[in-house]
Amino acid sequence: MIVWCFGREADARRFRLELTDRLSAFDLEVEPSKTAMLRFGSEAQRDCHQDGLSRPKVFNFLGFTHFVTRSRSGRFLVGRQTEGKRFRTKLKALNERLRALRVAGGNQMVEFARQHVEGHIQYHGVSGNTRRVTSYVYFASRLLFKWLNRRSQSRSLTWERFGEAIVRRLPRGRILHNLYPVPLCRTPTGSRMV
Repeated sequence: MIVWCFGREADARRFRLELTDRLSAFDLEVEPSKTAMLRFGSEAQRDCHQDGLSRPKVFNFLGFTHFVTRSRSGRFLVGRQTEGKRFRTKLKALNERLRALRVAGGNQMVEFARQHVEGHIQYHGVSGNTRRVTSYVYFASRLLFKWLNRRSQSRSLTWERFGEAIVRRLPRGRILHNLYPVPLCRTPTGSRMV
């Protein structure tokens, strides 16, 4: 998937026509079901009513759902959260892997879950995605609890003991990539202030 952004709708329409012409020169075509033009920008919330929508459309790209939002101060932002389909798919994969690791032992299950969750946080820990990241950590810990208790006929862990002994070994949900840094101010003399 490729995303192109334009400041004016006329530019986007012209680009789409020229792209279609260029691809047809090589006997290629743009797939109409996978191609869309979306109003997306600082005026998208105001202009979406022209399209008969209550809010601007969203799109999925690189595992994130991108949407139009505003900061607390009212500044335009591109919001990102983990795509729902990817969230569920990764949890299912974790579930299957923990299930397969039951015979390897509890330490290997905990270590795999720790690495898996850390990798998820490394990729999806972006500004504005705190709720989804912490939810993923919670659901991953629930899966680990489930499969640690299914290694024998009797239940080996209570939720309290699991929290004391194992949850502290899992990483906490956090934001690693600040996509909205505080702009630096310039003084009249040209030096920078933070």
